[in-house]
This record gives sequence, C-alpha cells and structure tokens, in this order.
Amino acid sequence: MNNIDFSHDTLRRLDLNLLVAFDALMQERHVSRAAARLYLGQPAMSHALARLRLVLDDQLFVRSGNRMQPTARALQLAPAVRAWLQQAQQLLAPAGAFDPAAANASFRLAAPDGMEAMLYPSLIATLRRQAPGVQLRSQLLEIDQQLAALDNDEVDLLLTAAPLALHDWHSRLALHQTGFSAVYAPGQLTLPASPTLADLASVEQVVSSYRGTAAGIVDHLFAQHGLQRHIVALSASLMAIGHILQQAPLLSIQPTLYLPLFRQQGDIHCVPLPADTSIRIDLVWHRRNDGNPLHRYLRELLVQHFRQLFPSAAGES
Repeated sequence: MNNIDFSHDTLRRLDLNLLVAFDALMQERHVSRAAARLYLGQPAMSHALARLRLVLDDQLFVRSGNRMQPTARALQLAPAVRAWLQQAQQLLAPAGAFDPAAANASFRLAAPDGMEAMLYPSLIATLRRQAPGVQLRSQLLEIDQQLAALDNDEVDLLLTAAPLALHDWHSRLALHQTGFSAVYAPGQLTLPASPTLADLASVEQVVSSYRGTAAGIVDHLFAQHGLQRHIVALSASLMAIGHILQQAPLLSIQPTLYLPLFRQQGDIHCVPLPADTSIRIDLVWHRRNDGNPLHRYLRELLVQHFRQLFPSAAGES
C-alpha cells in the first residue's frame, strides 16, 4: 500500500466543487459561459471564483477584454486538476461486467470438513476452468470463532450449520435443511432391522470432535428419552470416521447429507433419526461484501454446486 498520507483536515476545508468550477473557467475563459456549463447562475460562479482566489491565494483569472486570462498559478494547476477530475469521473462510473477469467485473488472459506469434501472437488474444477486466477482457501473454525473471523476479515465466507447470532451487518442465505442418521458398517456391527434410540444408545459411538450444534441436538434427542450416548472416540476428521467404522464395531451419528461420503468408503448402513431432529446449512458473510463482484460470483457458484448435490437446496435471489 502507498504510504503517502495527506491531511484530511486541509481537504475538509476545500469544497471539491470549486475544482469543477476552476476547470470550467479554464475551458471557457468566461464567467457566464463557465456558469452555463455547470448549470449555475453567473453570481454563483463569481462567488466560486472568489472562494478559489481566497483558498489558493492567487487571482487565478484576470479580465482581459471580454475574456478571463489564467495566471501562471492557474496554468500550473490546470493539468493536475483536469487529471484529478477525470479520475473522479472514472471512479464514479458504473462498474463493468465481472469477468471471472480476469480475476486474480485469494478467497477464504470457512467450512466443515464434510462440506469441503463434498463441494471442493467439483467447485475447484469449475474454478480452474472459469477463474484460474482465483485461489480458494478453506479452514475449519470452531463455532464461537466464526463470526469474529468474518468481522475481522480473516475469512470471506462461512458455510455453517450453526445457528449463529447474526448482527445487522451480516447477510445469510439458507442453503439446505438436513436431518441426522446413525451410520455403521454391517461387517463390523449388527443391529436390529429397525433399531430404536435405546438400541443406538447401547452401542459404542465415535463422534466428530469439533464443538457444534450437531452434537448438542443429537444428545438432546437421546436425553429426551432418558438415554445417553456411549461415546468412546472423537475424531476431528469426518473422512477418518468413515474409515474407523470400517474397522471397528462402532456407529456414528452424522448429518444425513454426508451419507454419500461414508458410502464411498465401503458398505454402510444408515438409520434415520426422527424427522424433527435437523440442522440448517447456511452461507453467511459480512454485508460489506454484498456487492463485491468476486464474492457474489463465488456465492452463486457455491449455490449452483449445492443444487447439483441436493436438488432441494435454496438459491440466492
């Protein structure tokens, strides 16, 4: 970043409209015609010239016949003022169409490892085709860290199943609602054809170790029936849990949308939990990025890939 600073107080004292008036006077060399160019009355333009003379401590324009001739100071200032106004006009011009292929940026996404495993293969393949200059970086955050990371600009977008206490400066898009299922490998564990919650509670379980609403909802369900899960292992990796189930007589209760991941690792049986036990998957971001073209492009791309995985997924309006 350029380290050159300036005095806000000095610029605050300058009405930048005076520079527009100065440029009009340079072009027209006539007060009335400069006023007409700016749709002002002649008294208003004369007043602007008087203020310019006071601020810049120079006559700037001297009457010569029916024209105003610029002083040396005015001629010195004119090119810089014209360039500044042209830059201001470009700055205020409407943004052009976003071209993903021309983007060059790093985008930070916080997502559960299961969501990363399901979305990343196709998402990154699409990015390599459409936006090869965009680097996608994913990280796993504890729930109590997610909003702080978003607000502190440590991540750009959250993909989360947590019911976060959002503020007015956050935007949220609901993507999907998913229930829970008990998953196990029949080669390792035998359960009744239609196991009850008591049957599931009696079996040793492996759970995901990161803190979150999922475990709370599941444990609350068992507690409502006077039951408690028998947890013997915790793992930080959803993919590791799939391998554990293939080698140990354990079960794991996971969001139902993760079933395809477990089935990729071997023969898996699943037992759906009651339908009223569910979580919602959301996209959450800071509203400062609502209109960011790259941010919007990636949000829409995530929604598109969610729709491909889960046809009932929501879309961004």
